[in-house]
Amino acid sequence: MNPITRTLLLAFCCSSSALAAQTTHFVTSGGSSLTPNTPPFYEPATLTIAVGDNVRWTNVSGTHNVNGTIFMFPGNPQDFYSGLPANGAWSYLFNFTVPGTYEYHCDSEGHSATQFGTIIVLGPNAVDEGPGLSDLHVYPSPAVDMLSVDVGPRVITRSEILSVDGRVVASPGITGTQVIQIPVSELPAGNYMIRLVESNGMSNAIRFTKK
Repeated sequence: MNPITRTLLLAFCCSSSALAAQTTHFVTSGGSSLTPNTPPFYEPATLTIAVGDNVRWTNVSGTHNVNGTIFMFPGNPQDFYSGLPANGAWSYLFNFTVPGTYEYHCDSEGHSATQFGTIIVLGPNAVDEGPGLSDLHVYPSPAVDMLSVDVGPRVITRSEILSVDGRVVASPGITGTQVIQIPVSELPAGNYMIRLVESNGMSNAIRFTKK
């Protein structure tokens, strides 16, 4: 085999291996704000994937979309958007080529209170430590004056309170470390999300109710 043929064959094999390594992850969207037993959802709501992987959303019921635009979520490394909310058995595929933490929600009225998600895209040299951290715990809900969040060993640097349509309505200061305190007394009664940003840039959004 001459050197040119050997080089071309090696390049082809490397390219095929890279393509084979690409993984597609699947998320289901469904539910309805009109049926309390099945509120709007994405399942799973949180994914950890490798850079270059695909995510495919498939709608199984209700009227939904996927909105991960930078306009709505300024911390996202790049935009992804499926279009206006639609019903029926639609699907949407996006290839994540930039590492980072992505947030998204459904634009249908009131859906973002329960229908939001996070995608963590690990770079080629990142190490996925798996489910070593416990889930965040928010209490009390409904809250009156102060919201407490058990964040464990996470270092929280910023908090944002979002309305059910995804708008940032407050950026309150936080106190404490393992259990942080967030003032909510100035909020009107209703449903909200608290978004917490960690020192490593990762973020989590959790629903709560203000009394």
